[in-house]
Amino acid sequence: MIVRMKKVTIVIKSSWMDEVLGTLGEMGVVHLHPIAPSENNTIVELKEKIQLMEKAIIIIPEKFDKDKSAPFNEGDGFIIAKQLLGFAKEVKRLEEEIKALEIEYEGLKVWGRFDPEEINRLKEAGILIKLFRCHKRELNKIPKQFNVNIISEDKSTLYLAVIPTEEDIDIPLEEIKVPICGMDETESIIKGKREHLRHIQDEISNLCDNALVIKRALEKFREILGYEEAKAGMGREDEISYMVGFCPEHLIESLREMARKKGWAILIEDPLYDDPVPTLLKHSKWTRMFQPVMNFIGVTPGYREFDTNGIFLIFFSIFFAMIIGDGGYGVVFLIATYIVGRYYKNISREKIFLFYLLSITTIIWGAITGLWFGVESISQLPVLKELIIPSLYSYAKENESNIIHLCFLIGALHLSIARIWAAAKLHPSLTAFAETGWVALVWGIYYIVRFLLLNEKLSIIVFFLVGYWVVMLILFGEQREDSFVKGLFRGMTRFLINVVIGIGGLSDIISYIRLFAIGLATREVSLSFNNMAGDIGFRDVKSVIIAIFILIFGHTINILLGAMSVLVHGIRLNLLEFSKHLNIQWSGITYRPFRIQRS
Repeated sequence: MIVRMKKVTIVIKSSWMDEVLGTLGEMGVVHLHPIAPSENNTIVELKEKIQLMEKAIIIIPEKFDKDKSAPFNEGDGFIIAKQLLGFAKEVKRLEEEIKALEIEYEGLKVWGRFDPEEINRLKEAGILIKLFRCHKRELNKIPKQFNVNIISEDKSTLYLAVIPTEEDIDIPLEEIKVPICGMDETESIIKGKREHLRHIQDEISNLCDNALVIKRALEKFREILGYEEAKAGMGREDEISYMVGFCPEHLIESLREMARKKGWAILIEDPLYDDPVPTLLKHSKWTRMFQPVMNFIGVTPGYREFDTNGIFLIFFSIFFAMIIGDGGYGVVFLIATYIVGRYYKNISREKIFLFYLLSITTIIWGAITGLWFGVESISQLPVLKELIIPSLYSYAKENESNIIHLCFLIGALHLSIARIWAAAKLHPSLTAFAETGWVALVWGIYYIVRFLLLNEKLSIIVFFLVGYWVVMLILFGEQREDSFVKGLFRGMTRFLINVVIGIGGLSDIISYIRLFAIGLATREVSLSFNNMAGDIGFRDVKSVIIAIFILIFGHTINILLGAMSVLVHGIRLNLLEFSKHLNIQWSGITYRPFRIQRS
């Protein structure tokens, strides 16, 4: 659920500022909102240092992230990070130079080992040597009076040294400039740069041993930045300073008691509608499982919106199962989750439990549809055969319409929950009745979609559902605090706009067909690789190895494609279709209380 917040205004003497911020930082309960622009030279400098250290941490391999309890200074962490980034930049430059020199070295091989200085000395002595590259059939373009030496050749190209009698000659071939360095010198330069590169990499390795020093310094700098931003964001009037923030309702008494004890003036009130109230989510053990997905997406509901984790978890599990579609893959996920949970203790339990849930729902879906690694004979085994729901059996072509119908049913149920939830929040406002009209329209569209795409008979109930939507929308859709008649008039004037929105609901329901389409694609890919392996056969050791490789490779690719589809489509149905009907903008501000640690 979204935790209720109180808006707090604290008024103090300006001379108390550091002490008050220190106390608030230790309490860590108030999300501060800047009154004045919180930007000055100190803050800009701190942000630049933090950005630099964040870049340094990114390039440090995890193997260096070991606990070393050596004392540190935040300034040392910044200096180490700066040195590390400088060396990393130097490594990149050297690698590019070495690569360019290696290409140049390969190009010199066709001319053999020679010293370009000798050609320059011969030129000073009056003997010109020019280098050319040409196709073999172009050799006759060189005038007879020139002394031509073929240095090397490949299938079609000749590399020539021509000794002309004068500098300005007209030979219609591609002239190659005499290189500055020969092979020996280039080789020596490459060797020197490689040694320099190894030396810098050793320096980087030594600096990486201080990874935790940089991380601790980064935490300290972030804390200092938060303090400076809080200080800069306070309002000031002569000798008085004041700050505005938001505190969770259940923590407000501790803040009130601290204000009384310290002698602060404090105003506690309910936030106004347009106040930038942060969102603090309080999860149950069940809904907390979905939070890793929300963190991955990086969205937060607004303070006055909805905590959708519970509903999202239920439907995301269903979407995951239908998109992956194969019970065998669910077993793979289950085994992988067990292994990861057993041997990687640093992974949060929420992620592990989430993947257990997703694995089990996938196994259940695979069991009732009879899909196990795309092998029909597995589904006919005694126990597994009993689990199949005949109308959903994957290998029966006539059942595809049943699965499509199920997708539309899930979509209608999903969107109806959004509308009913919105109506419950609007109660006792009359506009809640308009939301029930939208629920009716969702089910009306559900029947229309079945008529259009599944060639079913159009039920007469559609007309009653759409009619109910029209009446509810006109009567209650635009009701406000003024008179009912004015709201009725607004409802009539806005009705055409709502009709357009209602037509959009058709695409929302149809959008759920992606669950069938992607599941079907998963099945067909697995069948294709199974057939490829079957065509090769298992006659001898060689064919067995090739067939097994095809099966492992094919099903691995299929699982990866399925996972990508879940990220795109499974999340989309929650974040777009469902959220649109629930009117969630995902523009919330994450609750981040001002917090500092006393040294």
